[in-house]
Amino acid sequence: MTAPPTRRKARLGAGVPRAVQAGDVTTEPTSPALETSTAVTDTSIVVRSTLDAPPEAVFALLEDPARHPELDGSGMVVGAVDPRRLTAVGQSFVMDMHQDRQGLGDYRTENTLTDVVPGARLAWTTARVGNPPAGVRWQWDVTAADGGGTDVTHTYDWSQVTDPAVLARVSFPRVSADQLAGTVRRLAAAFA
Repeated sequence: MTAPPTRRKARLGAGVPRAVQAGDVTTEPTSPALETSTAVTDTSIVVRSTLDAPPEAVFALLEDPARHPELDGSGMVVGAVDPRRLTAVGQSFVMDMHQDRQGLGDYRTENTLTDVVPGARLAWTTARVGNPPAGVRWQWDVTAADGGGTDVTHTYDWSQVTDPAVLARVSFPRVSADQLAGTVRRLAAAFA
């Protein structure tokens, strides 16, 4: 039997003070009005929060890839190549990216929508342009919160990465729990 996840509070405005381990659940107050809860497993990171904004406005921002660079807590998303609204399964959007770690520098990703529930969910797989998706999935879930505002869940999942060459070349997670929580904080700040 596995031990239950740990829960702890971090200082206001501080990052998670130690490395988040698989199975940890943290609650990090990031402002008097925003708390994030982060769950980490061996193959995913999930961040949840309640934002002080209507669900329609939150979803409209998320379905606009031109806005993704201002939300990105990792600092890797540079810009949308073709910033059309994200509306249908199978639609692809290309993003300019930059990452110094692992010597990647400038590159582009092609992202293909795998799940769209208008006003409620956007999910996509990602790959370098010209390559098939390796099994990394990003997802946003948006619902009306009890008492007003919007419950948001942001998921980074690499559980479908099974290619031994990719696993040998890439260290997962490429985006940390702190960075993913930073993305949710930036989303909240867009409505402040």
